[in-house]
Order: sequence, then C-alpha cells, then structure tokens
Amino acid sequence: MNKVKALGNAVLMSVLMSTSVVWGTTAFAADNLQEYSLDTMVVTASRTSEEEFKANANIQVITRKQIEERHFDNISQALRDIPGVFIAHYGSNGEGSISNNLYINGSSNVVVLIDGQRANINGSCGTAGKMALAEISNMEGVEKVEILKSSASTLYGSDAQGGVINIITRKIKDGESKSKITAITGSYDREQYNFSHSGSKDGFYWNISAQKKRTGDYKDGWGRKIVDKLDATNNTYKIGKRFNDNAELFVNYMTYKSDYVITNSGWSAPDITPGTRDNSRFETVYNQKVNNNLENNLSYFRNRNKGQEKDYFKVNDFTTEGFSDQLTYKDGKHTIVSGIDYYRDKVNLYKNKSANTSGVKISNKSFFVQDEWTFNDKWKFTSGLRMDDQSRYGRANTPSFVLGYSPSDKINAYFGYKRFFTAPYIAHLYSAVYGNPDLRAERGTSLEAGMNFIIDDTTTGSLNVFKRDSNDAMAYDATPTATHPKGQYVNIAQEHARGASLRLNKILGNGFSANVGYNYLYIKPDAGKAPNRNGAMPRSNFNLGMNYNSSKFNVDLAGRLTVGKAQNRSKNQTIGKSFRTYWVWDSAVNYKPTKTINIFARVNNIFNRMYTETSYELNPNDKWFSAPGRNFELGVEYSF
Repeated sequence: MNKVKALGNAVLMSVLMSTSVVWGTTAFAADNLQEYSLDTMVVTASRTSEEEFKANANIQVITRKQIEERHFDNISQALRDIPGVFIAHYGSNGEGSISNNLYINGSSNVVVLIDGQRANINGSCGTAGKMALAEISNMEGVEKVEILKSSASTLYGSDAQGGVINIITRKIKDGESKSKITAITGSYDREQYNFSHSGSKDGFYWNISAQKKRTGDYKDGWGRKIVDKLDATNNTYKIGKRFNDNAELFVNYMTYKSDYVITNSGWSAPDITPGTRDNSRFETVYNQKVNNNLENNLSYFRNRNKGQEKDYFKVNDFTTEGFSDQLTYKDGKHTIVSGIDYYRDKVNLYKNKSANTSGVKISNKSFFVQDEWTFNDKWKFTSGLRMDDQSRYGRANTPSFVLGYSPSDKINAYFGYKRFFTAPYIAHLYSAVYGNPDLRAERGTSLEAGMNFIIDDTTTGSLNVFKRDSNDAMAYDATPTATHPKGQYVNIAQEHARGASLRLNKILGNGFSANVGYNYLYIKPDAGKAPNRNGAMPRSNFNLGMNYNSSKFNVDLAGRLTVGKAQNRSKNQTIGKSFRTYWVWDSAVNYKPTKTINIFARVNNIFNRMYTETSYELNPNDKWFSAPGRNFELGVEYSF
C-alpha cells in the first residue's frame, strides 16, 4: 500500500513538472530578470523609494507577477515561502481564529501596514497575532507585499521589533481601464467569485474589487473530517486624484464580513464554535512634492475589528485610529526622513461569560528622524532616533545605526545596531481570560548584518544574520493559577534570540527559474521549557521553488520543509517525534489560450502530508489542530 501511494505521488509530481515542456514557446521576459537580480524598488526599508539590492536591511518582495501566477488565497499563504516568516493557523484558511500566529525572526512584535498605514489589531490577538492576514484574501487589489525582516522601531514604532509587512495596493496608469472576472471551485465545497475594475482619466484613478467566498469542512492528511465552514465577503474601494506630477490624494476603504464555524480545542475534545466578523479599514493619504529636494506625506487611518462567537458569549470589538506626517529631504549626499506618528487603540467592547470591558484606551505619540548619509559610491551610514510617549508606559527613546558598504555593483553589505521598546497591548493587559495588568514594557537591542550579492547574470542571493536580546519579553504561560486557570500573559526576565537566513535565485534558461531559502532560529529556553518559546516555532525552515514560463503556459512548484518542532507538550513522545519534521509541497498551473482568458489550477499539500502548524500538541489523537490534506482549486479568469 505504501509503495502504491509513493508511486502515485511520484506520478503526480512528474505530471506537474513535465507539462512545462509540452506547451508553447519560451518567452522569459526582462521582468523575470529584474525580479531575480534584486533591483525591484522598495519603500519599507527606509520609508523612501530605493532598490531592493541597495537597501541596507533584510527585505524581500512578493511581486504582482508572483501573485498572479501562484494564485495565493490570501496574504497569509503568500508569506509562507518567505524565509524568516512563520505563520501557524488553527484551521483550514486562518479566517476563523483570532489566535493564529505571526512571527518574523522569532518575534511576534510585528507591524503590518497597508500602503504604509498601520493595520495592526492590537486588542484581540494576544502575543502571537497582530493582524488577521488571511482576511486580506482579495488579492486583485494588491500590487506587492514588502517584508522587512529587521528591527525597525525607529521608523515604524515600538512594536516593529521583529519587522514590518507592508501591503501595497494597486495603482493604474493614466488613460487605462481594466476589468476582470474570476470564478473558482475546488475541494471542501469551495466557491469563490471575484470582480475587479480599475481605470484612470484626467488624473482621477480608481480600483474597485469585490469577492465572495464559501468553503466547507475539510479533511486532514489521515482523511479525518474537520468541521470548518466559511462564508465571507471582501471588498476594496480605492479612489485617487493626481493633481499634477507633484501631488496626489487617495482614499482606500476595505471591508471584510464573514460567518464561520471552527473547531476549537483540538481533535480529541472538539468544541464546534460559530462566529462572525465585521471589519473595516479606512485610510486617506496626501503626497506632495514641494520641490526637487523636499516631499511631504500626510495620512489618516481608522481600523475597526469586531468579532463575536457563540451567540454573544464572546465579543471582541476594537478600534485603532491615527495619523502621521512625514517630510523627506534629499540633497544628493543626505536623505533625511522625519515626522510624527500618533495612534490610539480603544476597546469598544470585550465580553465573555465572566466579564465585560469597554471604553479602555491606550495611545502612543512619537517623533522620528533618520539621516541616510552617502559618503561615496561605496559607503553609506544611516542613523536615526525615535522618541515615543505611550499613555500607560511613558517615554522611551530608540536609536538605530546602520553602516552600508558596496565594494562593487555586485555586492551590498551592511551592519546595524538598533534598540527597541515594546509596550503591552490592550489584550495583554485587559483580557478577562489571560490578561495581566502588571506587565512591564519590553526593552532590548538587536545586532544585524547581511549581504546581497550577484554571482553572475543568472544567479543572485542574500545572506543575513541577527542577534536580539530582550528584557521583560512578553509571552503566554499556560501554567494554571487560582486567578487564571487557563494561564496568562507574563514577562520573561530575559530572552536571547539568534538567527540566520539565506536566499538564492537562479535563472536556468529555456523559461525555467529556481529559488532556495533557508532560515535558522534559536531562542534560549526558560528553565523546564523547550527552545523557541517552548516550541512555538521550529528550529529551521527550507523553501524550494521551481518556475516555468512560456508564451501561454506557466507552472510553479513550491516546497516547505519544517525541521525540529518541539514535542515537549505531546503526552506520547513516540508519536510526537514523527511530526517534528515534514515537507509540504504546493503547485499552481496557468494556461492562457487567449489574451483575455486564463485557466488555472492549484494543488495544495500535493503528497497529502499529515501535519499541524501549531505547537500545542504533536499527537494527532490528542489536542491536535490538523492542517488540510491534499486539496485542489480550479479557476478561470476573464479580462476585458
């Protein structure tokens, strides 16, 4: 039986890859070369536009081309192939649970931005989830995603200890008009319909997209049925005006509504829980080029996140709003970025069976300044300072220093020293189940070094290492107490994290390209605990990818190897050991018979691997949260 299954898997893999030699002629365009030579333009590393290769930070981009070819279900799925980013869902798609985990370089202190504006959910996701990234599933509105895997507290605030994820929405050139209709079906009673329309005329531009999605119960790698249902609507409305080449104003409004059913508490003690979400995000941004040296960016945002479960027994209703004003000055030698940031988190209502909380507010105001000084063609020195004033934890200063060196046009290296200050969120302090009002703010330092390199015209890569030391790091302790029978949030006296990552991209020729990524993470354990936050994250991850492009056909294959998950929580150590290391492979295929029609298919978990992304339990017969087994998607896109 095992031999038959292995043969079937091998045949499936062979079919997915061999089809690439059957269709069309090779047309490996220049934008592929640009993608793999690291000269994609980014804004997140320094809050100004620069080439990815020349950015003195560990940054990576998910491009529009990748989004279109791989048909990611949501932002969360797109991030899974990024070395150093760790995501763990409790269900099939991540849209049903607020406890999904997001880490960058082993830190859950991550800032999520949409067009540079904060989108964090600071009140409802505990220590390991700052944003329900799976809810951003309408990928038609996304131009690219920039992932900064580096401490960025100076530019983005105290909670950017691990890094920043910047989701940049789409723009359109003046005079263009595009529309697209997409229909998708697949495993688990999946139905999805997308519509998008964008256009521009006389300086006005707009991008409107709508999505309706339904999914049903899924099966894990052992064929066991997991109750998990979703009925969601996701809409985006972006309207802007370019007054001339020097000024622009746009408004972006996003809504997400869903009814869902999830399985809480794991396989052995399932708690079937219905719930609803009603979230919205609004932002308005005004950009002006004052003169050839000076630019101004003024913005306001308001995020509302409301969810309830079990007929009002549990309600999370939070609002975050704020504004920022940034000035950027360039004179050839210096690029000076300075500005003010303000945001306020408010609990509209937190409710469960035992307690209600409402009206609680926490705010943060700050001033930041950073000077990027270019000595000559080889040397660059960046220094910055952020001064925060937090309404509960007072004032803190976080300086940063980065030295960059480019001995040639094929190497760019950097070394950085940064400090960070992270205050507890509302959920840490006031959660009726896990809250601890006595928490202290986390403080620490980060040392980082890295290098981008071009080996030849077809091979590029990057190597990065970091060392992070924290005092009073915040974590969840599951140890029951008299006042917190399900555990609580606590401060860890000290935490020491070390890590390294490697990326290589290769153009193979004849339409083929490949990439490989590796990430290593070690967080020193507390007494009696496992490393990496008691096993919350694995020691190592490998990412492998293969892509083929022709004039009408594209196929993409991606594999993720997870190595060394902790098994200390498993009651059966023998069973748990076999689930510590595993491969998961996905594939996407596109066929474009005409300029206006694209037919695509996606296979997730090709080899039907039984695994879990969470670390709560590694025994599948205990409190285990199964990831989906092999599943399929088939869709068609019509553009006009």
